[in-house]
Amino acid sequence: MAQVTVDTPEQVTQLDTLIRVNLTDKEISLETVPQKYRDRFIAGKGLGAALLLDEVEAGVDPLSPENKMYFLFGPLTGFAPGTSRYGAVTKSPLTGTFVDSYSGGHFPTMVRYALPNVLAIAIEGRAEEPVMLRIDDGELRLEDATDLWGLDTKETAQQFEGKQTKTACIGPAGENQVKFATISSDEGTHHAGRGGVGAVMGSKNLKAIVATGNSPPKAPDIQQLKVEHTQRLGTDEEVSWARNGGTQLIVDWTQQVGALPSHNWSRGTIENVDDLNIDAFSEGHVGTDSCFGCPVACGHVVDFEESDADLEGDFPDASVDWGPEYETIGMMGANTDITNVTEVTELANLADTLGMDTISLGNVLSWLMEVTEAGLVDSDLGWGDAETAAEIIRDIAHREGIGDELAEGTARAAELLCDGHPDAREAAVQVKGLELPAYEPRASFSMALAYATADRGACHQRAFPIGSDALGGERDPHDTAGHASVVIDEQDENALTYSMVSCSFTAYNYERVCEWLNELAYDVTIEDLQAVGERAWNATRLFNVREGFGRDDDTLPDRFTRPLKQGGPADGNAISKEEFETMLDDYYEQRGWSSDGVPTTETLERLKIKSLVPA
Repeated sequence: MAQVTVDTPEQVTQLDTLIRVNLTDKEISLETVPQKYRDRFIAGKGLGAALLLDEVEAGVDPLSPENKMYFLFGPLTGFAPGTSRYGAVTKSPLTGTFVDSYSGGHFPTMVRYALPNVLAIAIEGRAEEPVMLRIDDGELRLEDATDLWGLDTKETAQQFEGKQTKTACIGPAGENQVKFATISSDEGTHHAGRGGVGAVMGSKNLKAIVATGNSPPKAPDIQQLKVEHTQRLGTDEEVSWARNGGTQLIVDWTQQVGALPSHNWSRGTIENVDDLNIDAFSEGHVGTDSCFGCPVACGHVVDFEESDADLEGDFPDASVDWGPEYETIGMMGANTDITNVTEVTELANLADTLGMDTISLGNVLSWLMEVTEAGLVDSDLGWGDAETAAEIIRDIAHREGIGDELAEGTARAAELLCDGHPDAREAAVQVKGLELPAYEPRASFSMALAYATADRGACHQRAFPIGSDALGGERDPHDTAGHASVVIDEQDENALTYSMVSCSFTAYNYERVCEWLNELAYDVTIEDLQAVGERAWNATRLFNVREGFGRDDDTLPDRFTRPLKQGGPADGNAISKEEFETMLDDYYEQRGWSSDGVPTTETLERLKIKSLVPA
């Protein structure tokens, strides 16, 4: 099979290499990332959007050989603490939109150690039989992976994992092209989770990328800055929440403001939050884990078999290597009425090993519970039933029985299983086909706007305005005023974060990114970086507009136009279509987009990306 060797200099002076892997022709080649893209986008998200617009034809089937996938690395990967991450960019099989999904751990740093100059790996075509890409200290080669096909994410990684060798792989869900399949790295502890990037990898018969890196690259004059930021992340109050509990803390926070979804988005609190919060999970907490070189160590290792507590539930000995994170607790737990920590832990571990996004998967389960209760679907899954939920999860990963339709996501399942019945459609709570994460927007109207305008479908990682209204701040979370500007600012700053391919927990703001890049001889200003973020956001919008998305797709699910029950301070809240349209009009105007949601010529010229507009 194909093999190529890349120059691996001792000192990195310019990150500019793109490795192109053509699986159809079994060819690997080297290119230079165009200077215009490095100048305008740096790396990551923005670069991925530009490459998709350039190289993928409009309207392609996301699971066809004509779609491409890009593994993207940042300028700080392997150098700065909190930046051991990669991004997977492609056209989403779940939504048809642009999708960028990110993952941390040790794998990204091993790629940088093996390929110091590389910004992107482009995967195109489709292999006839399962293959893997081996990266070994500058040498790349395609190898047969037939014997790995059918293994779960942990089993696959265990074939290779060592101190200097890490993997990014798919499990059975990716192999069977489940539309919300993930790419898992570091023995299933880290996941590029949203939008079905694992399904695209599976459609190409690419089982894994295995990276061995023994030669840390050197960069000029960064050691002092590295020490300073390592100390900051290990001591600063700004990230103390991540060090001292991580996302499990959020359960109590959202419960207090009525933003914890339960019973498939019909309620905003659960009755016994102490059964599902961080204190409950602490009964099984046996340690912490971290990404490469990061002192925050926000990952919880949970193993209830080692607990002395007298725990009940279907899975009293459940364990998971990282988490469960808040999103998993909210969507696999509260939203399904499964409020036993051992049961949520078991479902999380199943999703990790089979390779599925717990946010979409949790929504699929709660949707099935509701439509089953309504008599629209014949299934055995009832509210709070973890044992049957585990069986359904396995069926989804292998596309067996009803799992075949559920593997398409809630929006499509409503059509396939319920013939588009209005109640089934309403129960499918999603935007652009992507199911919502665990923040009830009737408790924070700003989240409704953030979900509706996110480029990859409903997402809290593109903007998190609930953090500055319902969870703290001066804006009224139950009004429409002031939200558009906050959502835009957060989307742009996060777009820079993902163009840097750094972790959103580690507070690399404009000032800190500027400091790092200039230490690496990029010669940028804060204003330059603000433009990079806005430019990247508009580039992904151009891709979505090209694919037929517009104002009608920037919508609020109908469920949120009805009053919230048991929502604490948000009890009885609803967001009318008129209120939502007011926020959306304000957002478009401030973005410099038309009333249909298309970036204007003036905006594109100001951002110097008019050339990306399809001819």
